[in-house]
Amino acid sequence: MRKIALIILLYLITCTFSYAQVNIQTLYTKNNEVTKDLDKAYYVRLVSIPDQNTKDTLVEEFYLSNNALKLQGKVTNISGTKFKAKKYEMFENGNLKSEQMYSNYSEQIDTAFYYHQNGKIKSILYYPFAIDKKGKYKIEEPLYLVYADSRGKILLKDGNGFAVSENSYSYEEGNYVNHKKQGDWKGHFNGKRYTFTETFIEGKLISGITTDSIGNKTPYDSITGWKEPTYPGGIRALMSFIGQNYNYPTQALRAGVHGVVEIEFVIDKSGEPRDFKLKRDIGYGAGEAGIRVAKKMKKWEPGRQRGIPVNVKYLLPIRLNSAR
Repeated sequence: MRKIALIILLYLITCTFSYAQVNIQTLYTKNNEVTKDLDKAYYVRLVSIPDQNTKDTLVEEFYLSNNALKLQGKVTNISGTKFKAKKYEMFENGNLKSEQMYSNYSEQIDTAFYYHQNGKIKSILYYPFAIDKKGKYKIEEPLYLVYADSRGKILLKDGNGFAVSENSYSYEEGNYVNHKKQGDWKGHFNGKRYTFTETFIEGKLISGITTDSIGNKTPYDSITGWKEPTYPGGIRALMSFIGQNYNYPTQALRAGVHGVVEIEFVIDKSGEPRDFKLKRDIGYGAGEAGIRVAKKMKKWEPGRQRGIPVNVKYLLPIRLNSAR
């Protein structure tokens, strides 16, 4: 299996050089985690940087099991995550999974099509948008145009009826009235470890209850249900802490380097920061110094989803200027 995967990988790399000069290759697991282990890899992402013959940065993903296309689109960043124009996703069996449109600022706009694995249409959504004189996009709430089951039976039309929304993390189902959620909705998330029921009136969440695997219930509303992790004292306190405790490496000062170091870490369910990774570096020990100071942070208030504390990834930028 490892030998076959390696051959596929080399084949993909060879193919991409035909239309771009520089390619960035990253392996991912089925849970979308970066890996360097071919045996754990589920797909590969190839980001092609433009040269004199190409204008746009392109991203393609391929399933390693059968070399089938998983994703294709144009992006605005070299990590291949911020899309513009058309983005296509495919199932492992080769059928189209979704077709979406993005603005030049990576905002979803226009009409989006989603499909069941058997190839039948699943849902159609429209993202209303307008462009101001400065070229900025104003995006409104999406309109649910169609939802159909895997047999082709239409359950929602023109924003009225029953629909299901699901991804790798969560599942929810309920009714729409005039494109807005209405009445009781139910679903589950985090590998079905939690179930929930929610009540909506004209698209506004009135109340919800999450139940864990042993029956503990957590009530919430639109304010208490979803929260980003917060550092004690807020973002200003965090920046102040970093500024007071970051030790500029001597070699970096001598070289006069400046720029932005980015540290990625996870704020776990208890609020502890962990799993520190250097995502962007300027060399001369600046990145390693950034990780050292980040590890000294206080405990955070954890993020919450439907009232439940969850692990959240956080990207901490540290702007450095040696001429201080």
